[in-house]
Amino acid sequence: MTNRLRRTLMQWTGSLPLLGALPNIAMAQAGDHPAASGSQPASAARPPRFAYVGTYTFNAPGGTAGGPAARGIYVLAPRGDAWAQVQVVESANPSFLAVHPNQRFLYAINELEVYEGRPNGSAEAYAVDPHDGKLTLLNRQPLSLSGTNPAHVVVSPDGRYLCVSIYSGGAYNLLPIGDDGKLGPVSGIFKDTGSGPKPEQEAAHAHMMLFDTTGGHVIGADLGTDRLNVFAIENGKLAPRDRAQLKPGSGPRHLALHPQGKLLYVINELDGSVACHGYDAATGHVSDERQRISTTPADYTGQKSGAELLMHPSGRFLYASNRRLKSDHPLADSVAAFSIDASGKLAPLQYWSEGVHFPRAMTMAPDGSQLYVLNQKGDTILRLRIDGQSGKLDQPVVVAKMPTPVCLVWAA
Repeated sequence: MTNRLRRTLMQWTGSLPLLGALPNIAMAQAGDHPAASGSQPASAARPPRFAYVGTYTFNAPGGTAGGPAARGIYVLAPRGDAWAQVQVVESANPSFLAVHPNQRFLYAINELEVYEGRPNGSAEAYAVDPHDGKLTLLNRQPLSLSGTNPAHVVVSPDGRYLCVSIYSGGAYNLLPIGDDGKLGPVSGIFKDTGSGPKPEQEAAHAHMMLFDTTGGHVIGADLGTDRLNVFAIENGKLAPRDRAQLKPGSGPRHLALHPQGKLLYVINELDGSVACHGYDAATGHVSDERQRISTTPADYTGQKSGAELLMHPSGRFLYASNRRLKSDHPLADSVAAFSIDASGKLAPLQYWSEGVHFPRAMTMAPDGSQLYVLNQKGDTILRLRIDGQSGKLDQPVVVAKMPTPVCLVWAA
């Protein structure tokens, strides 16, 4: 493929077919865009001092670039166009990371099938050195039995709990966090059951948990059952509050909330779509689907695999990643950019493919100025500038290289 054709494809801005109509959403006053009410301007966000990269050290789902194996968690200083490596912490498959709200602690899940001779994964707690960002292991806790291959971790906004989504076993785990940052044993377990119509949906597969804008509820996505589960945390337990059944065979993977908290977006791994739902933070209720839009163009052929979903802090743009499985389409590995109008409706802006190689995860700069793509099969972190007016991506730069990067988080 010529460079000119590739550039045309990666910046293609033609229309995507809408897979469902979006009725009017009463959430913004006439003439207003649904940006976060009373939120701090994106330009005022504090630049991060440290970056932490989670990796697959073995048995990476979807494969690797074929180079040397990763060693664990990579600590980087994000300065300019070439980030400096500060430390490498030995860890087994630390595929997802989360930073405590006080920035003093970092947590990792170990995506394992066996830990200490038992069928479960584990979670690690680290102290963050405020001077150089280096990590010191505090402790490690096993997850619930038969809870193998954890896929995602998030810290509650009050910093009291770690929430883990466990893919194999279809469970959500809650672990208390002490004042010293250490993890206590699992205190809350919710295990889902059921299946979906596709081969990948032979059982429940919890894939992500996301706290709403009030912090009062946490929403879980289950790829295996096509469900969203909403919980409150009560006395160290996960208390179910709502359950939403999504389109059969869609495979909900990751979630993003609009800054106003009234719209919930879901990226579906198995059908390569993004769906929009209404959300009521007061009750934790997820309302019916309002729109479904493809993450790939109309001429796309081959297997789809949606992965990450990111909301711009302005509430005006949404970004989704696509991973190449069984497809020869030039946009099988790509980032799809969408605009969000005053009603919350998505419209395609752009597809970016240059330098993108199996993007399992993406991260945004706190001020919304940059998008970082974690190239699982490229062994690189690709930085793309986000145009603040149009939301489009440009100016690609590889800022760091390490084996099989799959998660990036910041510490201030």
